[in-house]
Amino acid sequence: MNSTKQRLDASAPLADEAFMQLFAGSPNAVVLREPEGRVVIRNAAFTRMFATGDSAGQQFSEDMPRPCPEYRECAKDIIRGDATIHSLEVCWQAGAERTVETSVSQFPFTLADGRDLVWCIFVDISDRKQAERMLRDAENKYRTIFLHAVEGIFQTTPDGRYLDVNPALARIYGYESAEAMIQALRDIKTQLYVDSARRDEFIRIMDQEHAVWDFVSEVYKKDGSRIWISENARAVYDDQHRIAYFEGTVVDITRRKLAEEALETQRELFTQLFANSPQAIVLTDMERNVIDANMAFERLFGHRAMDIRGFSIRGFIVPEELMADTETFRAAVLSGNAMQAETQRRHKDGRLIPVSMIGFPLKVRGATQGVVFIYQDISERKAFEEQITHQAFHDGLTGLPNRSLFAERLARAVERGKRRPGYRYAVVMVDLDKFKSVNDTLGHQAGDDLLVEIGRRLTDCIRSMDTVARLGGDEFALILEELTSEEEALAIVGRIEETLRGSLTFPAGEIRPAASIGVVMHSEEYASAEDLLRDADIAMYRAKELRCGNLLFDRSMRLELQESMNLENELRIAVADNALNVHYQPIIRVNGGKLEGFEALVRWNHPGMGQVPPSRFIPLAEETGLILPLGRFVIREACTHLAAWRTRFSGGADLFVSVNVSCLQFLRDDLVGYVAGVLHDLGLQPGSLKLEITETVLMHDPVHTARELQRLKELGVRIAIDDFGTGYSSLSYLQRLPIDHLKIDRSFISGNEQAEGNLHIVNSIISMARALGLSVIAEGVEREEQLACLRELDCDNAQGFMFSRPMDAQETEAYILRHTQAGPTTGPPL
Repeated sequence: MNSTKQRLDASAPLADEAFMQLFAGSPNAVVLREPEGRVVIRNAAFTRMFATGDSAGQQFSEDMPRPCPEYRECAKDIIRGDATIHSLEVCWQAGAERTVETSVSQFPFTLADGRDLVWCIFVDISDRKQAERMLRDAENKYRTIFLHAVEGIFQTTPDGRYLDVNPALARIYGYESAEAMIQALRDIKTQLYVDSARRDEFIRIMDQEHAVWDFVSEVYKKDGSRIWISENARAVYDDQHRIAYFEGTVVDITRRKLAEEALETQRELFTQLFANSPQAIVLTDMERNVIDANMAFERLFGHRAMDIRGFSIRGFIVPEELMADTETFRAAVLSGNAMQAETQRRHKDGRLIPVSMIGFPLKVRGATQGVVFIYQDISERKAFEEQITHQAFHDGLTGLPNRSLFAERLARAVERGKRRPGYRYAVVMVDLDKFKSVNDTLGHQAGDDLLVEIGRRLTDCIRSMDTVARLGGDEFALILEELTSEEEALAIVGRIEETLRGSLTFPAGEIRPAASIGVVMHSEEYASAEDLLRDADIAMYRAKELRCGNLLFDRSMRLELQESMNLENELRIAVADNALNVHYQPIIRVNGGKLEGFEALVRWNHPGMGQVPPSRFIPLAEETGLILPLGRFVIREACTHLAAWRTRFSGGADLFVSVNVSCLQFLRDDLVGYVAGVLHDLGLQPGSLKLEITETVLMHDPVHTARELQRLKELGVRIAIDDFGTGYSSLSYLQRLPIDHLKIDRSFISGNEQAEGNLHIVNSIISMARALGLSVIAEGVEREEQLACLRELDCDNAQGFMFSRPMDAQETEAYILRHTQAGPTTGPPL
């Protein structure tokens, strides 16, 4: 025990001396202070670091450097000296303009005599922090370059995955971000390169050269489109000298590639054009010497290119008498103009060849270096001019004059008519009936054969001074000239009609053609060929309408056509302006006379013509498509009135309304959808609406019509067949289709002729309806005896003038009021 104490006492001075040398020589600033702040001792490094004087005995806070503003909060524990701190980084203001960045460690301890002291050690890290900042700035700089470079930059693994890419590369490949691209492309070889072998080539070059330059490949973008890229890359190796990854840049060279391909294509095209052109081409320099000539030149003029290169072209092919013209032509070309002319050139054997010659400047980098001459032998062209003219003015199929030649000849006929008072001629338009069905059933070849035969027959019917032409399709036209009378023209037309009726036998089958013919006679009122064609066309279409074979034009046809066009325009305006209105004709129960409902009938009160008959404007509406908006108007108007009547009148709750529906509404309008919408909007029961269709509607498109009728039936709407017995009555469709009622046509009720036969027909219809579970409505009831007969035959309902003529909405309301409160009536017509 004593020996240990003696060793410690002996070693104390040595330890103290070593400590003081360590304290004094330490490169780190060290200060010993009391917790209250008085400095006990500091070393020289502290003085150097902070440029302070001797602070022994002074307060720590008085002579210490101040922490920089942003470090004041974290430095307060150092100032107070009441905490243990390990490597706290603080920046201090050392003097007026200098700062020192330090790592501070602080720890309090207690001496043997009980005094508390605090060691503070400051390590100068200014150089380290500056290096860190420089490194950070460099990283930011290069990261900015990476992020904002216009070229794509990448790092990839040898097995084909992306480690990092910049936004530019993501944009080049069509990705919204670099992350999305890295996530999507897991195998560069199969997902990126159009030719996966390019990746193998990339790896091979890397293995051999450790870098690739201008590595051009076709790649896929995200959307599947293709672009061309050029890659520059190098291999980066790890410590074991193995390839760690590849890094490099990518440039989209699609435009350059396309431009190169276009340039190469142009070169190839020019080479092929020059070598293989059927036109003779010779290139000459500014001294007229031949640079080159193609094979066509050799064939045309008999001179080999190798024999004339370097010699003046004039001495070989230009005739002496044309030297001056040739020089004028060449001078014009050298002035910058492309020139064309027809001339003659001499063959090697001495003969002259008519040629078409084109000359234009031969330019290299914008400077004229010579002249290009192109020659074409026009000997055959001259021979074929007549044939070409014929083709320009004749129909290719029938060989007849075409529309252009016909118009020219008709114009000449009109001019002759103006000059010669006694000159008479006629224009005839011929249009084949049902020609489309020939093409559809027997084929287009049969249609062509028919047109050729019709052309031949028409030609056989005319005289030498007449013209027959094919205007197009199945339409032919004739000019009958030098006529003595109208009867002569009609006799020729009759002969044409008779000739066309003869049957034709083709490999595809037998055809019995028919035609509609319109005829217009020349008169002084015609000032142009167009007017004659127009009126012949009108007559032809009227003949087709009336199915009368041929028809001679008169002015009333044009007036009727104009009137029909005017009426169509006025009807279009009336439909658009809701200027039409709906009238209603009551439908009465035959037994008991109860009011059952009404048929809605559209009426047009024209401001100038008064009431326009439905028979006049309804067919026009169907022909022009106006029946679609018109039909919708009638359905909504009738349903609107019915909804009001069923609500307002105590006896009107069971009333129904019938609306006629056209074929076009079934085929082109969403009839079911519209009806459902109207019923829903008005809160009307579907069973209160009855739609009436004719038998012809069922024939146009039976499958579509049946489907639409079934949809109406499922909706709850009732279906009636209107004008039953006048069309293609078929028991099969009555059994198949969802029909509720039959309406017997008025011709079987109100007709006086063959009354006994009509009675049997009505009885048969009613019996058939009973067998099928259908109800029957008879139209056209006008007299009491007719009603009595229907009652005897057990007919369900009737309508006609006996009960009432069609009434407007206000009159209909009065009618309902009378017949639902005062009781039913079967009296005389109102």
